[in-house]
This record gives sequence, structure tokens and C-alpha cells, in this order.
Amino acid sequence: MNAIRIIEVCSELGAAQLGASMGPDAIRMAAHKTGSDFFVRHETIRLPDRNDLLADKNHNVGCQHVKRLRYILENCLTVCNTVTDALEAGDFPLVLSADHSSAAGTLAGIRQAYPRERLGVIWIDAHSDMHSPYTTHSGNMHGMPLGAALGLDTQARDFLGETPNPLSPEDQRRWNHLKELGGVVPKILPEDLVLIGVRFFKPEHSILIENLGIPLHTVAAIRDKGAEHYAKLIQQQLAHCDRLYVSFDVDSLDCNVVSRGTGTPEPDGLYMEEALTLMRAFMANPKVCCLEIAEVNPVLDDKGNAMGEAAWEILANTIDASG
Repeated sequence: MNAIRIIEVCSELGAAQLGASMGPDAIRMAAHKTGSDFFVRHETIRLPDRNDLLADKNHNVGCQHVKRLRYILENCLTVCNTVTDALEAGDFPLVLSADHSSAAGTLAGIRQAYPRERLGVIWIDAHSDMHSPYTTHSGNMHGMPLGAALGLDTQARDFLGETPNPLSPEDQRRWNHLKELGGVVPKILPEDLVLIGVRFFKPEHSILIENLGIPLHTVAAIRDKGAEHYAKLIQQQLAHCDRLYVSFDVDSLDCNVVSRGTGTPEPDGLYMEEALTLMRAFMANPKVCCLEIAEVNPVLDDKGNAMGEAAWEILANTIDASG
């Protein structure tokens, strides 16, 4: 593996609950607890954030269908350029994100670095994150990074014959700008995306995933045939891609077994052994050019720093073992 460049993105403007900004430090603390010098050995860049706006009522929400988009767009632009810089320097970007909205910037940065190459995405998450401002129920941007990467607008509502959310011209412009970051639209094609562990669905997402033909591997299926089987299958499904990006949201893990230390915990998720088997296989693939881990929230952790420790265990057994 190339030299690892750690990119810490502490912006939590896209989340529904506070505390994810401390996620990267929670992972650092877990590494320190084991005696690892991982965060000493590898270059680390901590990006600026505007989390102060969360306490400012004048900037707190904005449009109810796309909360704080102006500042999340700024954050994603910074993430995009930082990821591109790492890749163009020959480094491997390890992105430790607070909330998952930053992944829109990560994907843009990869495509900006490799505009002519086909990018495959392995998305490990309890949620599909394929909303757009036109389809969201909450307005929280951490549910929209794949929607931006796929260039989605009203499609999810269209399939149900429902009226999309109204947006102001300014928010339409900003959403289009987010989709256009990195200069490639769409960033990925449906056939270049694989979803793992998604289990919390809005009706429109089930129909959207089906209509777009996106492979979805459930926890039940993985438990039935084994994580090793699916690790091989998923890599075969993306064998046509030139590069791979792995995005791991810790809410993919079973909140009743591992921890509730994440913004949107869901039961019936992956066990650590299954996650480790999948991640070891994916990170051994030389096509993987970037890894992102998101949504560790120690404020919500019911077991001390268990979720930070789980995220570190995944890193220690995959990227650190090979880097």
C-alpha cells in the first residue's frame, strides 16, 4: 500500500445529533489505548469545520429540506481537494469523517484525480444514503452523499408518483454545485455501486434501488452464506472498475451487540467478525484507492468508547496491517 495520509473531517453539520465531530478523536483514543503509534507514523491533516454554526440560530437550519447546505458544500469542496491532493501525491487517503455527508466530497476528490477511470463504490451502511433535497424527509445531509454522487434529484419520489420537496433557486443551485464537484457528473453509475448491510428503508429507496439495479447484500444473506463468500462476490461484481472506494459507516454494525455510539443506530447489523472478514478482503484488493470511516459518535456511546474501539479494530486489522 502507498503511504497513508489520514484526513480527519470533523464537520458534523449534516448529522441529526451532536457528537460526531469527536469521532476521529475517539478512534485516536482507541488506538492509543492499544499502544499503537499509527497516528504518529502517518501524516494527518485535520480539516477546518464550521460546527460553531450549530449554536447560531441564524445559520442553524436554512431550508428544511436541505439543512446547512451552504456550509456542507464548502466542507465537501475542501474534502474534495484534499483527497485529490493525496491521490496525486501517490498517497492513500484514509478519511475519518464525523458525519457521512463528507463522503460526497471524498467521491468528488477521487473522480477529480481519476476523471477517465471507472470508480466502483463499496458502501457499507445501515442506510442507502441516496436521498436528495427533493426526496428527503429529514433534510439532514448525511443521508444524501450517494444521491449527490449518482446525480439524483426527484427520481425516488417519481417512482412513487409523489410530489418532490420544493427548493429555492439558491438551494437548487447549491445542490447542483455539490453534484458537480470534481468535474464529473455523475460521479458513479448504479452498476458501479454495491450496498452492504442496508436495512433501514424508506419505501422510495427500495423502489429506487430496484429500478436502478443496484446490488444490495443484506446482513441476513451474509450471515447465511458467510462474509468470505460475499467479499469475493462483491469484488467480482465490481471487477470491471478501475478503482475502488470503500466507505464504512459504523451504523452498519449491530447496535445491540457492538455499540450505540453512532447517530442513527440500527439493530440486526453486522457482527465485528463479519465486518472484519469483509474489510480484510476489500483492503487487500490493490484497486482500493481510498477508505472512509464515518459516524462514530462517542457522546451517544452506551459502552464507553466501544464504537471508537470497533472502528480502530477494523483499521488495525486491515489498513494498518497492510500499511
